[in-house]
Amino acid sequence: MDSLISNEDLFAAAGRYGYRHPSYAEAFVEAGEVRHLRRSGSWLLTRTIPGSERRDAVVGYPHLVCTDPRALPEDLRETAALADVVTVSALTDPLASLDEELLRPSFPDLVRVDAQHYLVDLVSFWPARDHRRAAREALRRLDVEVEDAPASLPGRWAALTDVPLPGVELGLSEGALARMLALPGGVAFSAVAEDGPVALAVVYISGDDATVHALTSSPLGEELGARHALVQTMAQDMAGRGLRFLDLGTAESDPAFMDGWTETLRPSFRCGRVVDRVAHEQLTAAAGTSGSGAFPAYRDPAARLGP
Repeated sequence: MDSLISNEDLFAAAGRYGYRHPSYAEAFVEAGEVRHLRRSGSWLLTRTIPGSERRDAVVGYPHLVCTDPRALPEDLRETAALADVVTVSALTDPLASLDEELLRPSFPDLVRVDAQHYLVDLVSFWPARDHRRAAREALRRLDVEVEDAPASLPGRWAALTDVPLPGVELGLSEGALARMLALPGGVAFSAVAEDGPVALAVVYISGDDATVHALTSSPLGEELGARHALVQTMAQDMAGRGLRFLDLGTAESDPAFMDGWTETLRPSFRCGRVVDRVAHEQLTAAAGTSGSGAFPAYRDPAARLGP
């Protein structure tokens, strides 16, 4: 009997799900032009610069996903020239084994620590006593529902909070967000009280690790300890899937809450490459952001470019 293996089976066997799934990048065609970087296994999103006819690019979203970082410099040199972009920027994944020495050939103009992320070791997960107690109490009051490939989550998210899902700031529609979430590797966690959801979280599994893509709670959810219930359930669920680490997010988001789950911190790096220096200087001068620490400076929120 013939054995037929689907593309999804092949992608899963290669760890290509979540942020690494080939169709994940395609959801971003609403935000710009997507170009796949085949040597390095990454992808580039090119966008129009506000107030200009020129374009710039970002490598991956929300962070750089790359199977061969040593091939990335050649990919960027070739593709950035073809795309005629002014700059290329990226934010690295703290779960990836990337350091300044490895990143500098791809991003000669900027490699700096952007933020420290809290990483939960799923093999030895053991939160602080106060967090364990808070999670137990919350789970007595709430049910946590787990859903793989949760295509319907954007609607539920919008009904719960005014805080947008990641990608909305780039112009992605609810349909695009739903297609991303429907891919293998997307998992939703819903903390549910008597009258419905009071907190929601999205986790993306990529390879042997997972990332909390987004998490939000209503005021009632905060009163009921919903975030404790969600993190406890997420960590246990991901450990049960045989994963290694769970990235809870940045240290700046809520240190008091984060500290009780793990003591392991790992940095993400903000990276930049200037392709057209003349255009970069002109755009930065026009934006009035020459002294900005942002990269590219003309995209600083204080920039005068655009509407």
